[in-house]
Amino acid sequence: MRYWVMGMAGVCLLAMTAGINPVSASPSLTAGQTTIVLAQAETKKSETVTQKIKRTWRKLTGYKFAVGCPALIPLSQTTCTATGKDRETARAKCQSQHALCSVTDAK
Repeated sequence: MRYWVMGMAGVCLLAMTAGINPVSASPSLTAGQTTIVLAQAETKKSETVTQKIKRTWRKLTGYKFAVGCPALIPLSQTTCTATGKDRETARAKCQSQHALCSVTDAK
């Protein structure tokens, strides 16, 4: 069975390099349609002035927390900056954003 699958994969590769389209035999495709669509690279949207101001204000006035996911054995470490009336309110916001993660004070 394994050799049969490898043989079919080889036949398909040879057919593609020879310019034969194995899908072209399908009756649903017409001569003008292509089967492969190339994806264009998405351009990153630049950050607006309002977003920059909010980010800077949050950095200056917000509470910072270290977030480790998952909670028992942290494999990834990130930081979370949140604003609130006090530190516990800000910590609750970070915990709601990062479910099943441990949230501790940043050093």
